[in-house]
Amino acid sequence: MIRSVSVKNAVKDALEVFQFDQWLRFYFVVEKGEELRIEMPDEELDKIKENRPELHRFADMVNNAVTDYKRSQENVCSYVASRLDGQKYEATVLPQVFDNATFKVEMYIFNVWLKMHEQHLDEEYMDFDGWLEMYSEWNALDEVTEYRTKLLKSGTDPQFPACDTTQ
Repeated sequence: MIRSVSVKNAVKDALEVFQFDQWLRFYFVVEKGEELRIEMPDEELDKIKENRPELHRFADMVNNAVTDYKRSQENVCSYVASRLDGQKYEATVLPQVFDNATFKVEMYIFNVWLKMHEQHLDEEYMDFDGWLEMYSEWNALDEVTEYRTKLLKSGTDPQFPACDTTQ
């Protein structure tokens, strides 16, 4: 099996898992007593299995589980490590991703988009591909492109998110 050494592709794949986690928590978190849980209907899991088989295992892993920011980050990091690190990419690639300026800036910009569009996204359910399409259109705007370039040139480190892949 040939594993990729492309940090650029690994950044894209890792970003998608983080974005998917945000989508899951946005639409499927329910409050049960003192806990927050992710509860996805079986038909949604089936759609993900059909349309996004590479993300189905993650959805299945977190479904019906307690969630919070720390658990979410741990789940995403462990999933990225188990599915990408040493599997799809050489073992040296993933540690570079989480320290990569592009990864941090892209996560920051995604979180800005999410905050700006939260009310619209909350109005009606949108599947993950719909989210990505809406995000891509916004992300392609001149203002966003200029802001990204400014962040990358300034060396600003938004600190989103952190995964310790050296364990």
